[in-house]
Amino acid sequence: MQITGGFLKGLKLYSPPSKSFEIRPLRSRIRKALFDILGQELYGYKVLDLFAGTGALGIEALSRGAEYVVFVDLSSESLKIIQKNLEKTGLVGKAQILKLKLPDSLKKLTNLWKRFFNLVFITPPYSSSLEKSLSLKTLRDFPEELLSEKAILVVEEKTGLELPEKIEVFILFKKKSYGETCLWFYKI
Repeated sequence: MQITGGFLKGLKLYSPPSKSFEIRPLRSRIRKALFDILGQELYGYKVLDLFAGTGALGIEALSRGAEYVVFVDLSSESLKIIQKNLEKTGLVGKAQILKLKLPDSLKKLTNLWKRFFNLVFITPPYSSSLEKSLSLKTLRDFPEELLSEKAILVVEEKTGLELPEKIEVFILFKKKSYGETCLWFYKI
């Protein structure tokens, strides 16, 4: 797994051994396509990486000019890998790592960051049905007050699971499928 753009392009990140625990990093080609859609340069962006896994999305954003990333995951193993990747890239000072259960703990973030984030990645484990979808529950529970006016929320879900075009205050403006993976782009 390597960075696909920005000043760290080509740098290989740490990832878990394939059988160590369940983690599903977004494939490099899909990550590249995602950032092609967002734009290559993210100067000044403040990013929230939910269900962060290895931290690859947030680190890719930092490589492309993001100012700051908050990584959130519940897995201690994921948090260790994110820390190792931040140390490897020299980006520790541009990030914060939080261990929180999602989406239940989203409200806790509002005490720290109001109108702060320009970009949010929501990449939970895939669900077997819409009723069990952590991505849908996260969007429904997401505190609008965390977002800047023109923020974008990018949701990764398995192809075939159809998220609504409107969820609370969020409106779908783009959807792209890549094999078993589908990316959903929402804005306020």
